[in-house]
Amino acid sequence: MKVLYLWDGSAFIYRSFFALPPLTTKDGFPTGAIYGFLRSIFALIKAEKPKYFVVAFDHPAQTHRERVYVHYKAKRPKMPDPLKLQIPKIKEMVTLLGINLMEMEGYEADDIIASVTAKALDLGFNVNIYSPDKDILQLVKDGKVAVVNPMNGEVFDEKKVLEKFGVPPMLIPDYLALVGDKTDNIEGVKGVGPKTAIKILNRYKGVENILANWESFKAAFPQADRESLEKSYQLVKLYQVDINISEEDLRMKDPKINPLKAMMEELEFKSLLKDLGGIYKTTQQKTLF
Repeated sequence: MKVLYLWDGSAFIYRSFFALPPLTTKDGFPTGAIYGFLRSIFALIKAEKPKYFVVAFDHPAQTHRERVYVHYKAKRPKMPDPLKLQIPKIKEMVTLLGINLMEMEGYEADDIIASVTAKALDLGFNVNIYSPDKDILQLVKDGKVAVVNPMNGEVFDEKKVLEKFGVPPMLIPDYLALVGDKTDNIEGVKGVGPKTAIKILNRYKGVENILANWESFKAAFPQADRESLEKSYQLVKLYQVDINISEEDLRMKDPKINPLKAMMEELEFKSLLKDLGGIYKTTQQKTLF
C-alpha cells in the first residue's frame, strides 16, 4: 500500500515557534521554530519511515481568499520577526532532508494539500495529512484519507469527524460557513452555533441548498445575510488546483547529510545531530555520511 504523508508546513512552523521557549544560538539567531519543526519531522521519519512525503507552505503573496475578503485572517497578529528569520532555513532543511516542498502563489498550504491529495488518490495512494486546521477535515475519506491533529495526536476518519462536529467531512465547509471561524475572521451567521448549524444542515443538506431556498431560511433566521454566508462558504472551501505531478514527484529523495550536519552545527542543535545519525542508520539509507 502506497502512503503519502502530507504536512501543513506553515501550521507546524507557528506551532513550533509558540510552543517552545525562545531559543537562540550564542550569536543571538532565533532557532526555536527550526528546532521544533525538525524534531517533529524526525519523529515522523523514525516512526513511519515514509517513502512519499510532501510539506506544503503558505505563499507570501496575496491569496485568493484575501481577494474575496480583504479582512480574511485580519485579526491574526503579524508574524514576529524572529519567526520570519527562521522560515528560509526551515525550507532549506526540508529540501536537504529529501522531502518535497510545495508552495504556490495565490494559494495557502491547505489548498496545496487538497490539490496534492486529489492527485495522490488518482495515483493510487492513501494519504495521511498532518494539520490542526478544521477546514482540512473536509478531505477525510474512509480507507483513503485520514487527518492527524499534531497538537494532540487525534486521528480523524469519517466517524471521528461526525462524532466531533455532528456532520460528515463533506459538510465541514458548510458547517464552518454557518458557525464562523474566529481564527480566520470568518463571520458565519449571527446567532448560529454548533448545535443549530447541525440542525440546519440536517434539513438543508448544505449551504448551496440554503441559498437556493433563501426565503425559507431567512424566515427562520432573519439575522442571516446572504452575501455574508456566500462569502464565508467561499473562504472555508478548499481550492483544488490542477497540478501535474507523478508518483516520483512525491517520493522522498536521498538526504544531503553533510550540508544538513553543517547547518545543524551552525544552529547548535547537538541533540538533533545525534537524532539525525540514529534515524538514518535505522532507516538503512545509503551513502549518507
